[in-house]
Amino acid sequence: MQNRNIDVHCHFFNISFAFAEVLEIGWRWIHGDYPYTSEERRGLKAIGIIPPELKQLASYVASYFAVATGSPDEHYGYEQRCCRNSQWHPLQPLITVPLMMDIFFLFDHGESEALRALKPALPGMLQRAALDVTTVTEENANFFEEFAQILKAEFIPVYEKKASDRDMALTLSAKNVTDISRDLDQVIADFKDGHAEKGVRPTPASSTKTSVQMTRGYRKHLQELQVLQIMNPDTVLPFLAVDPRRIGIDELVREQVVDGAFKGVKLYTPLGYLPSHPNLYPVYRLCMQHHIPVTVHTSTGGLLSLCDRIQTRSQNRTGKVVPVTFDKKTDKSASLFFSEPVKWLEILENSEFSGLHLNFAHFGGQEHIIKLADQKPDEPVNPDNWTAQIIGLMGRFDNVYADISYCPKDGMLDYIRAIIKRYPIVQKRLMFGTDYIMVMQEYNLGGRLENYFNYYTGIYPEMLTANPAAFLG
Repeated sequence: MQNRNIDVHCHFFNISFAFAEVLEIGWRWIHGDYPYTSEERRGLKAIGIIPPELKQLASYVASYFAVATGSPDEHYGYEQRCCRNSQWHPLQPLITVPLMMDIFFLFDHGESEALRALKPALPGMLQRAALDVTTVTEENANFFEEFAQILKAEFIPVYEKKASDRDMALTLSAKNVTDISRDLDQVIADFKDGHAEKGVRPTPASSTKTSVQMTRGYRKHLQELQVLQIMNPDTVLPFLAVDPRRIGIDELVREQVVDGAFKGVKLYTPLGYLPSHPNLYPVYRLCMQHHIPVTVHTSTGGLLSLCDRIQTRSQNRTGKVVPVTFDKKTDKSASLFFSEPVKWLEILENSEFSGLHLNFAHFGGQEHIIKLADQKPDEPVNPDNWTAQIIGLMGRFDNVYADISYCPKDGMLDYIRAIIKRYPIVQKRLMFGTDYIMVMQEYNLGGRLENYFNYYTGIYPEMLTANPAAFLG
């Protein structure tokens, strides 16, 4: 691996995965079962029109995933071709690190936290909730079909608009509306039949633990990445999506990362939790024991929680757990609140986890990178600059890294050189990443991923080889 080019941050999910999760969120929500079964089921809400909250959810998720329509193996093949056709002219295939995504709690304002607090009074409830996926019965099949088609109707126009707005015809991801409609109908049929894994080639079980919560889209994408890794063992190193609100997540890490095909853990905190969430501590212990790397989202953009107010928890170094409340009225942005790099000090300053192999994805975000690079030498560094925060953590902790995924600006390499000149440690810790397929939304790529590779022609060799190899262990 030391001499192989590595994309340490990419994605091979698709719009079908996103629709399956939205469908499950919505179907549970109207039954009073989202994110888990409540103590008292509210019963099916009588709706003649889909609730506006679910319309907002469907439209938002569709806009984010509209560029991702191919299958994981198609996306993998496309990225390999673009790398070969770029100015890099690599001698060997690109090693890719596809990161899973978990969007199930996008709509959770903290009910999952409240239910966990009731755990002593409700023995076994949370375990039952993990297994109690709301099913489609003969009695509600017609209602489900109507409901699913309404959600689908929110997805289709968003995709159609994206396809007309962007030069997507040049990408592998481009599909016509008829094809997308057919794909979403298949998701509806699979959901209705209860076959989350339908259409996936035989693969190791997604989870053998009955206490692990597996939503349909999450399970299928996990299976698809298992298959892709088995088919490409030397060039596909997938990371498991971890959300501390998913029941049994530490068991899943043990099964899929410690003993399975996955090579690392991906956290996406702007969906509503802090890195110091108490349910993540068992995950960090597994990562330390088994040398498992962790990648965390750190840019102000991306997919954010749709909740205006979120109740969550944080555990400090003494083990004390305290409630934490995010309120958009006062805290402005879920990304700023949950994803600021210095929020990791609670973990890294804990001697138990100070050696964690941690990658701050996006290096704080393109805007922060450019602002830091443009600063004059005698100008004080803004403490709120996320790139500067990450560099400060690199200086303090031996295994802190960052990647430059979703930094598609032409001339970005010059900004990186300017930062390295001022902060030499960055040359030993910064890694190359694309954030394919999400980066394909950018107009300046012209629908061609090879343009992203071309922007980084002449990149420091360490960023392509030694640094990601060290991070991945």
